[in-house]
Amino acid sequence: MTTQDILLEVPQPDAADGYVVAALYKFVMMEDLPQWQAQLREVCADAEAMGTLLIANEGLNGTISAPYEGMCHFVSWLRSQAAFQDIAIKYALHEDRPFHRMKVRLKKEIVTMGCPDINPSQNAGTYVEPQDWNALISDPDVMVVDTRNSYETAIGTFKGAVDPETESFRDFPAWAQSLADRPEGDKPKKLAMFCTGGIRCEKSTALMRQYGFDEVYHLKGGILKYFEDVPVEESLWDGECFVFDSRVSVDHALNKGAYELCFACRMPVTEADMDDEKYLPGLSCPHCFDTKTEEQMARYQERQKQMALAAQRGEQHIGKSVIKED
Repeated sequence: MTTQDILLEVPQPDAADGYVVAALYKFVMMEDLPQWQAQLREVCADAEAMGTLLIANEGLNGTISAPYEGMCHFVSWLRSQAAFQDIAIKYALHEDRPFHRMKVRLKKEIVTMGCPDINPSQNAGTYVEPQDWNALISDPDVMVVDTRNSYETAIGTFKGAVDPETESFRDFPAWAQSLADRPEGDKPKKLAMFCTGGIRCEKSTALMRQYGFDEVYHLKGGILKYFEDVPVEESLWDGECFVFDSRVSVDHALNKGAYELCFACRMPVTEADMDDEKYLPGLSCPHCFDTKTEEQMARYQERQKQMALAAQRGEQHIGKSVIKED
């Protein structure tokens, strides 16, 4: 891509001191991981970027923030690498810096399923564009599978989707195995997988293909891309979508939703939950009340204290924006 292309691709904040956030991933076979780590650390330092990037033999995944010029520099470098010329990047704008450290980590998997031998770059299912998703999931021969975790599915999903009820993505292979073990006449003919941004459903399709399912599809760009491309009046989505940033959830128009986050158990909580006597900001909510040890509660109380002190100084506590990695 040319410099002009990069300038057009990266959105520019309204204020000079605003930040661009980039969420990205790509499954691609990578070697010499320490060299990639060193290069990414250097380019992120030059870009004044903060956030987390994960590198594994299966690819790259992460979310970073940087000033506009810095983000242009980072994207220009990344797209100059043959492996990432076509990497999909989702952008957002923030008035304040959402991350306060830069981490480039080597991992066994860029999204942890506990199956490092799966090769999504060569064995993933078929991409389905958001505009074609409604037709696919309306097919009676298709089982629609939500590959996200229970704290995400609790606040919204596609109508008719199957919820594996997983607590983490590591639980998904056991559910997938149980589906594969069904008698032939009881197995779905087609599978349509989806997740927040595309990475988990893409990896899950490679797993399902390994388990013998031939017609496996996944929503390109995930739920968030569906929200961008499909008009609200045509939507088959029910509820809100959990997101891994300070918004906690978004509606189909990508506006901040009605949920906040319990910083003790990381579950989304409603206004009614926050009115409950079991809701103690930073300490507990109706989902986790009486489940924490005294040591955990003391740690949460100290965190709340430090957050309050940071707010008095006009700063953001470094741990406040850290929710969970998708």
